[in-house]
Amino acid sequence: MFSANKLLPPRLVAQYLRQLLSDVTPNTFGSRSWNLLESIVEVSPAKQTKTDSIDTRATETSLVELASLVGGAFWSPGSAEYEENRKVFNQGVSRFPLVIIQPKTKTDIIHIVKCAKQLRLSITIKGQGHGVSGMSVLNNAIVIDMSMFKTTVLNVDKSSVNVGAGVKNSELDHFLAQHNKVVPLGTCPDVGVVGATLGGGIGFLSRKLGLSCDNVLAFGLITADGKVRQVTESQHAELFWALKGCGHGQFGVVTDITFKLHDAPQNIDGRILEWPLCHARSILRQYSEIVLSDNRSVFLYAYLSRSTHDKARISIMGFSEDSVHGLESVAKWQDGAELLSRRSQYVECQSNNYDSDLNLYWRNGIIEGELSDEFIETLLSCYRACPVNSGGFMLDPLCGAIQDVNADGSAFIHRNASFVCSITGITQFERDDTEVIDWVNKSFDLLSPFFNGHSYQNYDMGNGSPLALYYGQHTARLKLLKQQYDPTGLFISSLLRPD
Repeated sequence: MFSANKLLPPRLVAQYLRQLLSDVTPNTFGSRSWNLLESIVEVSPAKQTKTDSIDTRATETSLVELASLVGGAFWSPGSAEYEENRKVFNQGVSRFPLVIIQPKTKTDIIHIVKCAKQLRLSITIKGQGHGVSGMSVLNNAIVIDMSMFKTTVLNVDKSSVNVGAGVKNSELDHFLAQHNKVVPLGTCPDVGVVGATLGGGIGFLSRKLGLSCDNVLAFGLITADGKVRQVTESQHAELFWALKGCGHGQFGVVTDITFKLHDAPQNIDGRILEWPLCHARSILRQYSEIVLSDNRSVFLYAYLSRSTHDKARISIMGFSEDSVHGLESVAKWQDGAELLSRRSQYVECQSNNYDSDLNLYWRNGIIEGELSDEFIETLLSCYRACPVNSGGFMLDPLCGAIQDVNADGSAFIHRNASFVCSITGITQFERDDTEVIDWVNKSFDLLSPFFNGHSYQNYDMGNGSPLALYYGQHTARLKLLKQQYDPTGLFISSLLRPD
């Protein structure tokens, strides 16, 4: 019965608005609002049908019972905690899950999995919510928020560390720095260690020590049958192969990862250098040469960041373990280099600040071999066409130890590649982003002839991307594993998409 004082669940309001505005187009309604409406049906048709016939009253009763079993937080629509925790890093994503649960123990997770199966509901798994597509939070799903899994346990001989699924890069870096040890991680301090590792994990030490996933000894995994599994090279070997590069949330809830440890690098020379854009051709050619060299002690990102046209710069960020020369040779690539920062400790290099509270639209491609003159010219042309202060490009270097692993040695398919080229559109929260999205898509189309047809799975843009883009020759093998360990598609993940 209608009551003026009763609040409708946000997901029902959004569904009603979508029906009301069914004749509205993106051009007349505005890109951001249209994307919000489109997100209501982001779940595949099969999954949407799965929840259509659910007895709402029985579901609510069962969720109340579940809340009494779970030791952690349990947030429903209408609460301030729900509103805060449904947010993800990409502010352009706004979705309304059925409930958000923050378990404290593996037993809590098992209760959630069993309840979701009984009610024929779907589950997504949220670490820190940094995935660009925001697929850790979906409409009408149960979100398992792993923030409470904060353990970091060093083994007795300091050869390995067990890391909970709620630990951030910065937290693990600072913990290990106390013991003069490292795990090769990405450079964004607020990204979750586990989520990034499941997609590969590229960072300053990757050319020397391999990807984050290459340094995994074991995964703790709770699968759709509610079983707790220790996944290693000798136990559940096929799952071990898949979890090293398949991306997050595919086969169950990864509760923790055990990594092998390495001695922390000493005498770091970490710098961020910039030159005027007119020097970009020369800088990028020399950058390409050093990435393709076998110098594993140097790791450099190259990027063209968002800017006004009169202040556009080409930037190099990275570090060297060369205790004699450091990055002096890089600073001399071209006259006029501006030194933005200089650091001497590895953990300092891992503390870069990244803008937040922004709408992001991100596409990427993989480059094999050098950065050709034709690629550089096309890249610069696209950059000049970018709406003012609304986008840029970044090149992640690969090669080195990343290529020491056979192309079929894990689910990560980019072993023979040299660079990840990211095209990023950025807008303020309330700004219409149609022009920026168009620029990203057009830039991707113009640069695609230089890509090898694949993309990096940690930069996944969501349902519009075919699986083969991320998994290539491993697609069929991964889908078969998904069917084996999650036959009903309990865990919403990219492997439920069409090929």
